[in-house]
Amino acid sequence: LDGSTGKVYLGKLPVVKPDVGGGVGELLNFADSFRKLGVLANADTPKDAAVARNLGAEGIGLTRTEHMFFAPERIQAVREMILAFDKSGREKALAKLLPF
Repeated sequence: LDGSTGKVYLGKLPVVKPDVGGGVGELLNFADSFRKLGVLANADTPKDAAVARNLGAEGIGLTRTEHMFFAPERIQAVREMILAFDKSGREKALAKLLPF
């Protein structure tokens, strides 16, 4: 899906790594001297964070911590915690996550 035009493509398209250089880079550097807001990224993995930092993000503004519980060895305990009938059941399920 082309987010600018709305055009939908079937299959895989060739992609290029973003390059914020040239005229765009010069304009953004100029704008940086006036801006008052910081630029933060949404990142769920160390790789996402590294890419964001390389593209100029000053930090991470949002990360979805629930992703750390999706691993096969953790998800069952999380489901048990969600479906527990009482505090004792929730605590028992959460105790299974302590080794991680």
